[in-house]
Amino acid sequence: MKELEDDTPDTLHQCDSLRPVDSLCEADVRNGFFSRRNADTGEIRPVTASDHISDVALFTLSVDVPKSIRIHFETAKNLYAYAWFVYRFYPVAEQQALTSLEFALRERLAAEVSQSLSAKAKPPSGLSAWLKEALKRGVIANDRFSWRNERAMQRARQRAEFQQIEAMQCLGLTTARIDYSNVKLLPEDFDEDWIGTFIDTLPALRNTYAHGSDLLHNTVLHTFEIVSELINQLFGPARWRD
Repeated sequence: MKELEDDTPDTLHQCDSLRPVDSLCEADVRNGFFSRRNADTGEIRPVTASDHISDVALFTLSVDVPKSIRIHFETAKNLYAYAWFVYRFYPVAEQQALTSLEFALRERLAAEVSQSLSAKAKPPSGLSAWLKEALKRGVIANDRFSWRNERAMQRARQRAEFQQIEAMQCLGLTTARIDYSNVKLLPEDFDEDWIGTFIDTLPALRNTYAHGSDLLHNTVLHTFEIVSELINQLFGPARWRD
């Protein structure tokens, strides 16, 4: 996100200063830089506050998740909501969401881990260690993500497109029609280690925020999706490993 410039280098821009009471409910001008496109009509319009709230409202936690964790996550969603007025709340909201995940991991696993540790062993420390522990105990798994089938179909369609391009090149054709109804899912289409990726990336992002950062972007909803999926897995039916 390009910073708004001010004539005086040492002066905070008004968007980044404490809001006076008469402008508390004014949208941050930076949110006005973005738009939405209607897929059916091609119409482009500004993003609205209603769009903004609807986006984050999609991510919910199961009633099986303890109330304290649900409140923690709802706080992250409210921070996202108020980023409509204060753009710099986006990274704060993302940090809160990631903290909700670690909170959930500890609440779900701490007692079990404590019972299984030897006298001198130490419990997991940090988001990465807790995610690894959850994976080891089978309370989170790649095959339990709600997006699994959709992502597998995307990979299958991409494979069909590449195969069609190769066939076109062999036949000297310049155009072709792909019949997606004939696309077949293969076992390898489901072979995606999302949790391994999250173990590598989420703790680093959380630590960036925790230690202080000038990182500023509004594309944090994917983190909300990941966190809500993992927390719901934690408190859903476990699939224990042998």
